Amino acid sequence: MLIIKNILTVYLMSLITLSCNEPMPIDTMWEREFANADEIVETYNSIKKRIGKREKELQTLNDCHYIWNCGEYMFKCRGKNEDIARLPKHAERISLDDSVAMKFMESHKAERFADHYFTLQAMKSGSSFDEARDGLTVTVFFPIRGLNSNDYNKLKAVFSCKNTVLHEAFLKKLIHPLNNNGCNKEFLEVRDIIEQNVADSKLKREVMQLYDIYMPIMPGAPAPDVAFKDAEGNRYTIGGFKGKVLVMDVWATWCGSCLKNMPHYIEFREQYKGNGEVEFITVSTDSEEIRDRWLAAIKKHKMEGMLNLMPDRTGGESFEKRYNVSGVPRYIVIDKEGNIISVFAPKPGEELNRIIKKALKQ
Repeated sequence: MLIIKNILTVYLMSLITLSCNEPMPIDTMWEREFANADEIVETYNSIKKRIGKREKELQTLNDCHYIWNCGEYMFKCRGKNEDIARLPKHAERISLDDSVAMKFMESHKAERFADHYFTLQAMKSGSSFDEARDGLTVTVFFPIRGLNSNDYNKLKAVFSCKNTVLHEAFLKKLIHPLNNNGCNKEFLEVRDIIEQNVADSKLKREVMQLYDIYMPIMPGAPAPDVAFKDAEGNRYTIGGFKGKVLVMDVWATWCGSCLKNMPHYIEFREQYKGNGEVEFITVSTDSEEIRDRWLAAIKKHKMEGMLNLMPDRTGGESFEKRYNVSGVPRYIVIDKEGNIISVFAPKPGEELNRIIKKALKQ
């Protein structure tokens, strides 16, 4: 009996030892809602210490959970809590191609995980939360901001990796900024990476088609020489304004935002009154059938002091097609040499003012 008892004791001890040596249930340890940044950091460090340096896969899994929970916390508080400054310090760099990271993204939203990851890395490099957060997607949670180097660097990193799930997610994210910002030098660099590194798909072809549309009207390209007519039927062309910085307000009588912004455009124009090197015009996308409505709007909104035009639709490709005007209001700036500065210029304000003054100096 004693021998049997000893054997059972050894067996039970071995089971306890095996149980202690089993991989830690990291997923379970992270399954909680964190009230503050300290709780996230403490959980991460506690698990990291128990894992040890040799268990690389488990550490990567811990890193993934940390990135995810940091991002969720920061976006839940909309970046307003001061304690988020603690989080980037502990955010390790990971490979988006890593098998553990890819498996983690399968059970979470890959696009959201990548946004969290790059937000933390940008903050770690010194960017503020607003500068670091995703600027590619329009959301009700944050005010719209222009794309910056963090956004372009994220796109380059995502399309340079081999993670096809992220490729598809970020191809979708590209459609809105391309439609609303057009193609610039930074987007062109992203295009080259997509072309070389992303597998063919319907979505990729859609994005590349957008590039093909906007590349002819990207900054520095010769402005397509389309024609317009004024209320008296006088004909004007883009080329006819050569020698001046041309500023266009593209609008329509049915567009509430256009009419709301028009007084600001008229007031902004007054800053350059008497400056013969700048020409401010309006271009209405209304059809000839509602010409009377166009003329009435010009009078009602006191626009008579500047050149008001409509596209000449008598032949050739339309203004809307050449400049890919799919929505209004739009502001377009062309330099003295007839080259495009921006077909998605900012609305009247300091930023547009800087663009015009820079063009006048060149």
